[in-house]
Amino acid sequence: MKKLQISLVLVLTIMLSGVICAAEPKLAVVNLQKALNDCSAGKEAVAELETEVKKRQEQVDAKQEELKKLNEEVEKKKSVWNDDMKAQKQKELQTKMQEFQNFFMQSNDNLKKMEQDKKTIIIKELIEVVKKLAKEKGYTFVFETQSGVIYSPSEADLTDEVIKLSNADYKKGKKEDKEKK
Repeated sequence: MKKLQISLVLVLTIMLSGVICAAEPKLAVVNLQKALNDCSAGKEAVAELETEVKKRQEQVDAKQEELKKLNEEVEKKKSVWNDDMKAQKQKELQTKMQEFQNFFMQSNDNLKKMEQDKKTIIIKELIEVVKKLAKEKGYTFVFETQSGVIYSPSEADLTDEVIKLSNADYKKGKKEDKEKK
């Protein structure tokens, strides 16, 4: 493994030396997580997810209340029910509890998938904005700060510019969507 890392470093060094000799490299960094959190698309996605979480929570609360009432009924009336009725109601309660657990787990899985899908789409859009900005400004390399950049000067950080450009693109896209309707 160590030999592979050394080989990789050597190959990258040789490749970069050609680039460095050709022209002065221009390096920049961007914090995609910050851009995701601060851009309009990211904020709207968070708001949509919060709305969905509230809706799902209301459904969970309603199902919990239904279970609670059924459990209370079983507890109150089990002394007057015959064995068949007790068994039937107990089975009904267990079935409803299993349905609730399945609903709860499926609901959580759906929310996680929805969040991941939204993040993936926005990150891809942000990367396109970074690429466009890097080409316009002549950057040779742009590194993501969360991926191992230990230090970079603040003037090399493109995050705020990426957020501004992303917001402009997002606003433009929203305007175009309204015009289509």
